[in-house]
Amino acid sequence: GIHPIVGLEVDVFYHEQKVPFLLLAKNNRGYSNLMKLSSMLCDGREYATYEELIQYCEHNFLIVYGEGGYFDAELISEDRTGITQKLAQMKSELPSFDIAISYEETSLWHSKNAVLKALAKAQGIQTVAVNKIYYLGQKDYETLKVLSAIKQCTTLRDKNVTPITGRYFLSIPEMEQIYDTDDLNRADEIASECLCDGNLEKTGIPVYPLKDGITAEQYLPQLCLAGLKKRLNGDLKPAYVERLKHELQVIHQMGFEDYFLIVYDFIRYGRQKGIYIGPGRGSAAGSLVAYCLGITMVDPLQYNLLFERFLNAERVSMPDIDTDIPDIHRQEIIDYVYQKYGEQHIANIITFDTLAARAVLRDVGKAMDISKREIDMIVGLIPQTPKITLEKSYEQKEKLRVLLNASPQLMAYFNMAKRIEGLPKNKSIHAAGIVMSGKPIEEIVPTIQMAEGMKTTQFVGNYLEERGLIKMDFLGLKNLTTIDEIVQ
Repeated sequence: GIHPIVGLEVDVFYHEQKVPFLLLAKNNRGYSNLMKLSSMLCDGREYATYEELIQYCEHNFLIVYGEGGYFDAELISEDRTGITQKLAQMKSELPSFDIAISYEETSLWHSKNAVLKALAKAQGIQTVAVNKIYYLGQKDYETLKVLSAIKQCTTLRDKNVTPITGRYFLSIPEMEQIYDTDDLNRADEIASECLCDGNLEKTGIPVYPLKDGITAEQYLPQLCLAGLKKRLNGDLKPAYVERLKHELQVIHQMGFEDYFLIVYDFIRYGRQKGIYIGPGRGSAAGSLVAYCLGITMVDPLQYNLLFERFLNAERVSMPDIDTDIPDIHRQEIIDYVYQKYGEQHIANIITFDTLAARAVLRDVGKAMDISKREIDMIVGLIPQTPKITLEKSYEQKEKLRVLLNASPQLMAYFNMAKRIEGLPKNKSIHAAGIVMSGKPIEEIVPTIQMAEGMKTTQFVGNYLEERGLIKMDFLGLKNLTTIDEIVQ
């Protein structure tokens, strides 16, 4: 019975102030607007304009923060007239909105929120209980402090490392102790009306541009037949013809004609430019269509390779053709695709680097003022096994257990590292893959501008296929560059 509540916190430049707003999607159209707004704000900007807020808040609940927002100065100075004027101003300029009552943990702000609530009610503006959550459980406060120290490249002794307490996921009894019943009821009301399920209309493969009214369904078989004749020197053996018919039938059934034409086109472009393209790899080598188009250089019938390993109508998944390119020419091929299909239809894929065992021990150790000698000693006891976890290391290494059990300080340090292990540390761009979309990508997933030129999806790869985006892998290989240089 739990349904998602999708929202976005956004800073808006409003009357010469940077004002935080909270938007919660009422439905999928609201969610789509939030994705567009997020993409815009992840383009290197610090805030949205008032006009953009009005444009994208449609189909969303609009919530104005009472704490840390537009009314802070007046609340601190107890300027009731100023608060009343600002509320009236917002009421005249914004669509229907609520005032968020939060940070009720101290008596000071409890009294100030009571003033804000009374003045809002006097103008017919609803208030809602919004508990700001920075960490899940109460004990995670210390974890957040360590993460803050790591981010600031300092230690826990630094007075600037002071995350706000009490910002964990409160239970219902805890919420009832802090907030007024009507504000809690309004929160329940808003939650029940947030009916976004995330099932937005999916995209598909971009349309390969063709002239004279010919369709991809017509053009692909023509290309394949011409390619087969060339491969077989005009001797169209029945086994090859039947295999080609079968593959084309499956490709048509799954609607992937444009995909094959797109791959054929950029590989042809590369070869026309004298770029050494790899002969093909993986399951794509089992496709006669790929062989006929010059995508691969391996005859699948000669080597008894199965097409079904690559594409199977009974196992619906996107085709996956990896293209090997000399590393010095990889960007040239991607630029060709980018220019041909446009910036709205192609994007890089984001990845997140996580804190692995050794790295997290070093980062946490510095934050907790553990000596370098002790950090090196513990890191040196972590097995060299790939993707080893701290928990597994503790189980496997007796010396590590003895060392930690002898020192409460080191055990606390190790346990803190375990809590942080696996969390994202940095964002980066996928080394090989890009995605393509028939519809503008920002209508399908939110994007971020991480480098000059092509945008990057905010979602990682495994969430993109279910949105209908097609992944293309351009593998830049140093060894192909070396081979090409030798041949030249």
